[in-house]
Amino acid sequence: MLVDVGGKSEGVLPFRELSLAVDPKLLRVGDTLEVMVHRIDELDGTLFLSERRARALKTWEKVIEAHNRDEVIEATVTQVVKGGVLVDLGMRGFVPASQIRRQPVGNLDELVGQHLRLKVIDLDHKRHRVVLSQRLVLEEELQAKKQELLDTLEVGQIREGVVVRLADFGAFVDLGGIDGLIHNSELAYARIKHPSEVVKIGDVVQVEIMKFDPEAKKVSLSLKHALPDPWDQYADRLYETNKLKAQIVKVTPNYLLVEVIPGILAMVPKGEFDISAQFAAGQEVEVTLLTINHATRRITASIQHVADVPPEEIEQYAAEEEIGIDAAAQPPTESPAAQ
Repeated sequence: MLVDVGGKSEGVLPFRELSLAVDPKLLRVGDTLEVMVHRIDELDGTLFLSERRARALKTWEKVIEAHNRDEVIEATVTQVVKGGVLVDLGMRGFVPASQIRRQPVGNLDELVGQHLRLKVIDLDHKRHRVVLSQRLVLEEELQAKKQELLDTLEVGQIREGVVVRLADFGAFVDLGGIDGLIHNSELAYARIKHPSEVVKIGDVVQVEIMKFDPEAKKVSLSLKHALPDPWDQYADRLYETNKLKAQIVKVTPNYLLVEVIPGILAMVPKGEFDISAQFAAGQEVEVTLLTINHATRRITASIQHVADVPPEEIEQYAAEEEIGIDAAAQPPTESPAAQ
């Protein structure tokens, strides 16, 4: 192309000196371009022009300004190269593969043509080279989102979240930037061995905020508190002398814990079961309900009446175990990792 730059003759602009932002097929006589003189022929004085270099020089100034102000730059991925991708800023920029997302990127070719939001992490002033990161932008946005969420969290709130990970001691739920833990004891009123009995990864759940540490950004959640309370549902069906099937959940020398209804526990004190018999967790037994205290949600029962047990001894066992719905809420001592 011949371009009038106000000299004695037109300058020559080769197509190779056009940036990717300019399509030569769309150029018409009379169009205006920003160019720079990058070479003068010593013999005839011909000016050789470059739109690409002019754009790069102007862009370099904008890149430096964006870097100084810690601003986000938008650019399009143009090419996959060793170790990352090139983007068009008006000049070429390099984004390492490790700086594209917070998680590893599988196929870089899929990024060609996509727009990235970037921040400058390295500048080479001599060579006019720039290294950028989208991961930095994403991490800063995530931290801001976490802080915003922490500022609005309150104990007792019901929040929606997504189950993202299961562990032996509980389930982790993404509340929208912060992961909270639902301990096994807070997943259901009934006793469970593994969180997979109640939830699976990807489930959307309503959880209650039990407690949170703004400094450590740790949140403890409860799923069962957002569910119907089995005591409210079934307690009126329980009465003294009632006989029913129950499942043993804990065996000690002085008492047994049995689940008479999912989420409702009863204590069978020593003297109300045969201590010579072999009992095991998970075993089904028939029990007779002896006492029901609706105020404290404590129930005592008998498997086989052997001897009278002093009331104060029963109270001692009950105090140790916190019988009832409250007992199911206590984290087991054998799972310190759950803390």
